Amino acid sequence: MSHFTDHHLKLLTSAEGKTLKKVVVYFWVNRFDPDAHVDLIDNVELVFTDETTLVITTNEEGTGIDTLADFNFEEEKAHLKQEFGDKIKMIPIDASTTKMWTDVIGETIEAFELSKEDSQFLNDALIISFGTEKRSVGISPNDGLIIDYWEE
Repeated sequence: MSHFTDHHLKLLTSAEGKTLKKVVVYFWVNRFDPDAHVDLIDNVELVFTDETTLVITTNEEGTGIDTLADFNFEEEKAHLKQEFGDKIKMIPIDASTTKMWTDVIGETIEAFELSKEDSQFLNDALIISFGTEKRSVGISPNDGLIIDYWEE
């Protein structure tokens, strides 16, 4: 089981108290096999009213969650095109108006809730708490990031 590093934890805590302005979901689309398209969520970018961002993504092994202060979509797109041609693409979708996010746009992140093992925080999932509304972000080896409503 892997854990969040101090760097990742600092990024999460730096986003607490910020107001959510927009959510961009980046889909990773694999077209290598025409009979079996693979579409999965690779990154979720939370954009705040102060114009800072927090990106929740998968680690390189696909076994845990990582956080980034920023994500350069154009750079990533160019890298994928160079490495895979048109077989693998990354597609950004503004998810702010989707049912999952409309209730929390304009709300403030009160906390990120994490599971703990001994004295370390596990990076297998997290809960974004906006007070009464919460969203969970988990990970699946085959499906990328899994976003859902969280209820106690």
